[in-house]
Amino acid sequence: MNLKNYFTSQYLFQINTAYISPAEKLFLFSGAILVLLAIVLKVSAALAPTPADKKYRQKFFSLFATIGLSQMVWYLCRWQNVRFFGSHFIAWAIVLVAVVWFVKILISIYKTYREEKTVWEKEQVKLKYLPK
Repeated sequence: MNLKNYFTSQYLFQINTAYISPAEKLFLFSGAILVLLAIVLKVSAALAPTPADKKYRQKFFSLFATIGLSQMVWYLCRWQNVRFFGSHFIAWAIVLVAVVWFVKILISIYKTYREEKTVWEKEQVKLKYLPK
C-alpha cells in the first residue's frame, strides 16, 4: 500500500466527480454510527450515577455528535461535488480534529475523574449523616 498517493495535492484538493470510492462511503457510515453512539451516550448521561460520570459522558456525546454529523455533511458535500468542502483535505481535517479532541478528553479523565468521584462520594457520606 503506497501512502504517498493519499498526500498528493491532486488527491487532497481535487474531487473525482465520476466516482465515489468505498472509502468515502465508509465516512458516511462511520458518521452515522458515531451519531447513534452519541444518542446512547446522551441517554446514559441522563442515567449516570455520579456528576463526574455525567460530565464525561456529556463530553463524549459532544465529541461523537459533532464528528459524526461533520462526517455525514462532508459526504453530502462530496456527493454534491462541492469544491473545497468535498475535498479529502477536509475529511483528513475532521479526522485530525476528532483525534485531538478525543485525546484531550482522555487526558482530562485521567487527571481529574478519580478526584471528582472521590469528592462526590465524600459529599454523599456527609449528607447521609446530616439531619434533614
